[in-house]
Formats: sequence, structure tokens, C-alpha cells
Amino acid sequence: MEYFDLTLTGDPARAKATVQTALEARKFTLGWSDHWTATAERGSKVANALAGAFAQYFKVEVAIRSEPDSETSVVRIGRGSRGLMGGVIGVSRTNKNMATLFAELQATFSAAGVLRAAGASAK
Repeated sequence: MEYFDLTLTGDPARAKATVQTALEARKFTLGWSDHWTATAERGSKVANALAGAFAQYFKVEVAIRSEPDSETSVVRIGRGSRGLMGGVIGVSRTNKNMATLFAELQATFSAAGVLRAAGASAK
């Protein structure tokens, strides 16, 4: 999948805090490029370049927007890395990591009672 969207109850500031906490709990480091977009990374690019599939690096792009005239916000998590340095195994792991992250965040926000909808897109 290229990206997935999570529609959450509440304003964008609440959605931002919720997503940041959820990603940091999964060992991601977030770098905010502005108030509503960030890059989240887990693992080491250098180790991945040197050790290939033996050292994982996973990067996603995060964008938050509010839905007009409603009490919801949409969080888009997009693929930020392809896993190419790890060869076929790296690409496969990146695909699996993206699917796992989607399932985990969907379950986390559903359990918290803030998930309104979730969907994924191949492109």
C-alpha cells in the first residue's frame, strides 16, 4: 500500500497528539516540517545501507487535515521509504511494515473510541 487514511473524532490538534503518541510508542522518531506534516522514521539508514536486509529502516510521511463542517480529522500515513537498500527482502519487509502499522493504528484508535473510518490505497 502507498498510504492509508484514518478518520478520527476530534480536532486536528487532538489527532496530531494522538498520532504522535501512537507512533512514538512504536519507536518512531517524528520530525515536523510544519504544524501538520511530519516524517516519522524507525531504524537506521546507515545500518540499512551497510547491512541491507539485516538492518531495518522504515520511514513514513504523516499529514493531518481537518474535515470542514465536522468534528473529525483525517490522518494520512504514506510510504516514505521503499526498502530498496535491503533488496527483495527489504522491499517485502517495508510492505509488511506498512500493512502492520495500518492494522496496529486502526486497532489502537478503534479501542480508544476515536476511529470513525480507515482505508488504504495502493497508489
